[in-house]
Amino acid sequence: MSEIDDAAEWAQAAESYDGDKSNNKVRARDRAPDFDDDDNVKNPGQPNQYALYGPGFMATTPTIKTLPPGCYDIQNDNRGVFVVPALAPSGLLLELPEMRSEEVIRVVDNFWNSEGDYKDGNQFVVGGAQFKAGVMIYGPPGSGKSCTIKLVSRKLIERGGTVFFSSGYPAVTMRWLEDFARVENNRKSIVILEDIDSLIANYGESNYLEMLDSAKTINNVLFIATTNYPEHLDPRIYNRPGRFSHVIKIGLPTDTTREAYLKAILKDHRDVEEIVRESKGFTIDHLTALVNGVYREKKNLATELKRLRTLFRVPKSDGDGRAMGIRNGDD
Repeated sequence: MSEIDDAAEWAQAAESYDGDKSNNKVRARDRAPDFDDDDNVKNPGQPNQYALYGPGFMATTPTIKTLPPGCYDIQNDNRGVFVVPALAPSGLLLELPEMRSEEVIRVVDNFWNSEGDYKDGNQFVVGGAQFKAGVMIYGPPGSGKSCTIKLVSRKLIERGGTVFFSSGYPAVTMRWLEDFARVENNRKSIVILEDIDSLIANYGESNYLEMLDSAKTINNVLFIATTNYPEHLDPRIYNRPGRFSHVIKIGLPTDTTREAYLKAILKDHRDVEEIVRESKGFTIDHLTALVNGVYREKKNLATELKRLRTLFRVPKSDGDGRAMGIRNGDD
């Protein structure tokens, strides 16, 4: 691309200026074009630069070459699309046995470790086929889907990756991914779509189908979606390997899972056997509430078990999913 072509591209792309240097918004276009002529734009990343803005020029805010590893929310305003730092995973995050979280982690590991070539400077190709993967996680509320997302996010961030949370218009997410790929074409990232059934209800199924299909042309992006109610989704969303190559159920914790969780968070294990025996059907959230009630608020164990049992409801989506055509990892 010539300098003139590059300038023309940036004339179309540079849309915003924010004079507040303390603003923590990150825009893929908030950088000046790289010129090698005699103008004073010699040090990318410095604030004393100009960006092309239509037929004119505008001063840029300070720029960075790479996005720091972390979690980000994708947002937009009248000046463009940007990301803001989101709360990074913290606290106690456990990899519990028989939770199937390890299957999601394995998909992410394969995605991170995959190597391939770039075809036409755009599509990432592995073994002659375009690399495309996505994970749909489903299961009852409180089963551990959000915890799995936190585990995956933390592992990716530790490797220097980025995690983007998409909760708005799909077109905004696509715009950011295109901008991000333009700036850091070889960097891998994950896009999280939590409660995708609610997102589709808010922004339209056709818009999400278009986003998932359009994202195939973006390098190094892995979508991870979660839902409590897969029966609310059209099969076109979850039953197309080109959109979600893995559909994984995270069900209610087994006896082994509950025992491991309780032993991890309790110093005194004397009640663990009784709790495991009396808490069949409990989610991790129920167990957490039980521990808080009994060991922090000093309530009676039997009374708290009974109270939580009366609150517990098994959602319709707790079935094995075969009637809905969902592919289970163990099928």
